Amino acid sequence: MERRNSRQGEVAERRCALEAQRDKAKDKLSRLYRAIEDGVVELDADLKGRIQALKQERDLAETAIERITDTAASRPQITPERLAAFSALMRDKLDNGDIHARKAYLRAVVSRIEVGDKNIRIIGEKAALERAIGTTLTGVSPVSGLVRKWCTRQDSNLWPLPSEGSALSS
Repeated sequence: MERRNSRQGEVAERRCALEAQRDKAKDKLSRLYRAIEDGVVELDADLKGRIQALKQERDLAETAIERITDTAASRPQITPERLAAFSALMRDKLDNGDIHARKAYLRAVVSRIEVGDKNIRIIGEKAALERAIGTTLTGVSPVSGLVRKWCTRQDSNLWPLPSEGSALSS
């Protein structure tokens, strides 16, 4: 949670910088348009190029701001209550689930297990645990997180395709 809060601070700083960049580009465009309207400058090829560059700068900043906003909105908050609920759910699934469900849940959060003479280390990425907590409690299950072999039916993901296989074997 500390790392997440630190990241949120960095994202907020980045967002402020992008908003300042966007506002600066808008201001420059407004001044150029006003100068053209007032007849102070003539609209020539160089000025057209400058206007296009400022528009592109403004649009890139706006796109980055939208992406930051969408990313922030789509990430569920990990709270102690959610962590406790996830722990209870995992415990229940590991105690009462079928073997395939147990394996899937463990694979979602455990990268490897190291067994030594005096201890056992269970190693996993914090980001994977965070993703599993968020997706399990919201009901959204991304393919990469909880389902390892997502299209294993005979009718999907056939390779090579029949038309390509015959061309390759010829």
